[in-house]
Amino acid sequence: MREGGLAALEAVGMVITALAGQAVVHGLLDQDSEPLWGIFNGVPGGLAGQLVLLGFIALVAMVSGGWAHTRRGPTGHRPGR
Repeated sequence: MREGGLAALEAVGMVITALAGQAVVHGLLDQDSEPLWGIFNGVPGGLAGQLVLLGFIALVAMVSGGWAHTRRGPTGHRPGR
């Protein structure tokens, strides 16, 4: 994968992790609301199943973003060396 593709994968992974993580925390604190506007209403298991799915999505996004970050290598030159 090229440098631009790795940068895009890293950015998308960070954004999805942040959004899914916030949805999980919001779902835990306010159990009367629907996580992410009811997108996952068809998931079996009720609220617990929806939160598990959101947590899994956040985990996959975090792993893929981290993988892209490590594959990119050093991003710049450190001054003084």
